[in-house]
Amino acid sequence: MTRWFGWLRFPGWLVGRKLQQQRAGPEFRVAEDIRFAYVPRTIELRSDAFRDGEPLSATESSPPLEWRNVPGETKKLALVMEDVDVPFPRPLVHAIAYDVDPSATAIAAGALDGTQVTMGYNGSGHRGYVVPAPLPGQGAHRYYVTLLAIDFAPSFDQPPTRARLLDAIAGHVLALGEIHFTAER
Repeated sequence: MTRWFGWLRFPGWLVGRKLQQQRAGPEFRVAEDIRFAYVPRTIELRSDAFRDGEPLSATESSPPLEWRNVPGETKKLALVMEDVDVPFPRPLVHAIAYDVDPSATAIAAGALDGTQVTMGYNGSGHRGYVVPAPLPGQGAHRYYVTLLAIDFAPSFDQPPTRARLLDAIAGHVLALGEIHFTAER
């Protein structure tokens, strides 16, 4: 019986290995969107859970984030976390927080569950945070967190998707910053 269950895990690993070269790519992340090409990258992001470009330790909650250098004329902040190494044409959104108060300088660990910040729809069609869990055998995935300072307070009739959020704030982003971590199974 144990051998059978071991074989059940093998196809998942095999699929991950076969898809290892199929990746969305960092050129499709929020900070590389052509609409934000000339936006100053002056916001500094950091986290106590990881250093830029290093692995995030396994956890079920979103990492804590801190920032500084938000322009004084900012009316709202928006945050997007996305996996650029999924085997899809575009990055997979793990979290969208919008309507963040510009006087805030941090988001606590676990806050992207939707109880402390207003959340948009992630890539699975739900509001909240999707835990990083790449396919086994696919290798490390890169997760980019982008914070955008907006010069107005966008309103939505329903929580926005990544596309709706970016369409609404295009031409209104004063500055942005990003940090990224990796995760692997």
